[in-house]
Amino acid sequence: MKIVNEKPLSKIKEERENQEIIPVSLDALGIELAQEKIKNVQKDLLINSLGQQVALLKIDILQLKGGA
Repeated sequence: MKIVNEKPLSKIKEERENQEIIPVSLDALGIELAQEKIKNVQKDLLINSLGQQVALLKIDILQLKGGA
């Protein structure tokens, strides 16, 4: 039989106990989710505003060319 793990179990147990566990509460996750949603809404508003500006610039260019 081949040894898969050469570390003793006591060493593995000690390493696991020493690892930091970061507690994550549902409240913290909810706040983070709300912040991300706000960022996405702001991004969508900016994209829509830029799209409107591009459309207006295209109209201006057409008018300058005499197309309208």
